[in-house]
Amino acid sequence: MKHSLDPWALAPDVVHLNHGSYGGCPQLVVEAAAAWRARLEAAPMRFLVLEWQAELDRAREALATFLRAPAERLAFVPNATTATAIALASAPIASGDELLVTDHGYRACRNQLARIAAARGARVVTVPIALPFDADATVDAITRAITPRTKLALLDHITSPTALRMPLDRLIQALASRGVAIVIDGAHAPGQIPLDVGALLAAGVTWYAGNNHKWLCAPKGTGFLVAAPDAPLATVITSHGASMEYGPANRFHAELDWMGTYDPTPHLTVPTAIATIAELANGWAHAVARNHALALEMRDRLTEALGASRLAPDAAIGTMAAVPITLPPNTTALALEKQLLADGWEVPIVDFARGPLVRVSAHLYNSVDEADRLAEKLRAVGVTGR
Repeated sequence: MKHSLDPWALAPDVVHLNHGSYGGCPQLVVEAAAAWRARLEAAPMRFLVLEWQAELDRAREALATFLRAPAERLAFVPNATTATAIALASAPIASGDELLVTDHGYRACRNQLARIAAARGARVVTVPIALPFDADATVDAITRAITPRTKLALLDHITSPTALRMPLDRLIQALASRGVAIVIDGAHAPGQIPLDVGALLAAGVTWYAGNNHKWLCAPKGTGFLVAAPDAPLATVITSHGASMEYGPANRFHAELDWMGTYDPTPHLTVPTAIATIAELANGWAHAVARNHALALEMRDRLTEALGASRLAPDAAIGTMAAVPITLPPNTTALALEKQLLADGWEVPIVDFARGPLVRVSAHLYNSVDEADRLAEKLRAVGVTGR
């Protein structure tokens, strides 16, 4: 698969295989963000008092359309971690409640769950997800962990360390039928897989958190929270929107749109990011299909070259994939990652509890030969498959 860095703001002397963590912007998106920031800084009061809300609403509508989500229940936040924090703070968690999460969950969100459980006297129940990944076994493991005390489940749409697409449809049905509140950490989903957040809410999801700076290729500092119509709201920051006379009539927006002075330009650039990727790929459907195929091919090249096993079937992979590895003696995952960064390789070495992983991402600027080169580099520093 051919690729080119020409439309991108990425350095040509670095191999970029970690779009999943921090994203990457086309040059047009960087320029659009700069134009928004220049407009804001030229007349800050005029922009923030007279223009900001209407522009934010326009950006919200564009994102809601892309996500198939209700705009009236969507708010921009800095990132999915913030969105998850708001959702957990809003949940009616009490002493004695049980909160489900898997051992593949994102560390920051699992930390939030542990902290709120400790504060409210609840108990976190961590469900091990077996590897190699099997959707049926995963549904069975999580379903068996549900008890009459289970009040909330925090599930990834696509896991961060292991890059696995969870069988959400079946999990939502199992949890919602038992009255369990559901928080979905969808940090990796928008732009990586086809997404219908409205359908997920209708099926029983209470809150859906996501990022715009990853696969949508917007600037850093933009994510979102979508809440079901009956979902409670308890913001982690109390600002002007707590006063009924302040802000738009939509109280969800009034509470979350303005939580203090901040730079809104990443949010306002989201429509440009969505449109730019569509233009580069001849439509988002082509982008998702192309990147999925490339991720599978990169995984296959790495597993074969390193002698590694497969973590999951093709259907459980989106546009990034993790490969189990064995580190050289006396080397940590972080040390290897830093060594690779110093040598011009942006690729995460995941310190997963069941053994280290190398995770590769596929976006429009990547090509399969980069997987071959990465395998050669890893072998050169003493890494083997597992």
